Amino acid sequence: MADPLKEADALNGNCADLSAVLENITDGIMNLDALGRFTYVNSAAERMLERSRSELLGTFVWTSFPAAVGTAIYDNYLAAMATQIPASFEFFIPTLNRWLDVRVYPGRHNYTAYFRDITAVKTKEKSLRESEAMYRMIADNSTDMIARISMDGTYLYVSPACRTLLGYEPEELIGRCLYDLLHPDYSQVPLADLIAETAKCGMNLRESLARKKDGTYIWFETTARTILDNLGLHKELITISRDISARKHIEKQLLETNELLQKISTVDALTGVANRRGFDECLQREWKQGRRIGAPLSLIIVDIDYFKRFNDTYGHAEGDQCLKLVAESLKKAARRPVDFIARYGGEEFVIILPCTDAAGAQTVAEQLGEQVEELQIPHSRSESSPYITISSGTATMIPSQDVDPKELFLRADKALYQAKQDGRNRVRLYQVSE
Repeated sequence: MADPLKEADALNGNCADLSAVLENITDGIMNLDALGRFTYVNSAAERMLERSRSELLGTFVWTSFPAAVGTAIYDNYLAAMATQIPASFEFFIPTLNRWLDVRVYPGRHNYTAYFRDITAVKTKEKSLRESEAMYRMIADNSTDMIARISMDGTYLYVSPACRTLLGYEPEELIGRCLYDLLHPDYSQVPLADLIAETAKCGMNLRESLARKKDGTYIWFETTARTILDNLGLHKELITISRDISARKHIEKQLLETNELLQKISTVDALTGVANRRGFDECLQREWKQGRRIGAPLSLIIVDIDYFKRFNDTYGHAEGDQCLKLVAESLKKAARRPVDFIARYGGEEFVIILPCTDAAGAQTVAEQLGEQVEELQIPHSRSESSPYITISSGTATMIPSQDVDPKELFLRADKALYQAKQDGRNRVRLYQVSE
């Protein structure tokens, strides 16, 4: 037969253990009798309700918390007692500025409530909602197109700016691949490589042609960043794209202007052939090329005979016209695309002949003279002909590392001097023995 005293002691011990557990848990626990009076409040409940046990035990709950009458917690209490069905809900206590997660267990003779403080969680949720609302507002009102793109290149979100920039509604782009909007020239870069580059650097800036809904293209500048998940793996891309078509147009204009200025800076305004600067650049370039391939490079210096007398006799306007006609004739004689003609200064012209030996240079020089004579520009004060004529000096060298290209010019100039000394209207070749 069981010992009543031992059973009582065991029961008391169990109650003491249960009480210790209830007093040390972080959840608040309170119990009400059938009339709504406090019969138990643990330590956590005291802290959360900011009332001591001595203040609450034996008092009516709605007398101790009159502000709660008519609120959601009051309605839930009445419903639970009437239905005897457990319930759970969240409740905000304005006087305590505290959110509670409440679970109630009604009985015929009592009402037990378990609750925990979720104020920090609710505050964080509110902050996240406000942040999301703020970022959504920024995205929705930004003139740049903001997009979320999955790691397989699919659009997950596109801001409303796509309407203005591309002519699409955001919904039309959701689920489509970003490559669907790119010019075919830019779809050659594999998506995996693009994402890998972005993931490696953390950010990627690219310019590309984007196709609008009407089939036309605009220049897009896109900044992409990778977003990581909780495990540190790449989850998606965030991209910000803007229309830079106007900037690209300006850049193109600037490039064309620079090219034009460069051309102007190397072209003689009067004759349309290259000027001295253009000649110097070409000579350096062809000298390097000849040095690489070991081919001969020839140079012809042309001087219009007695041109000062022509100017004095016929005037500078006729002199300018004469220079233009001579330049055109020289271009006809030096007809290869690689042949280069420049006005070196005054009435002097130079012709660079790549991959041309001495015999070839002499042939071209003689043709130059014939072309000019065929113009039959009268020159009454010339001592070599009744018409405008030219004197030419040619020189040929195989470019080398140890010789300055100016040496080629000096040799041709010496040959020209000899042509003048010999009576003008003739061609002379530079001879090494001179």
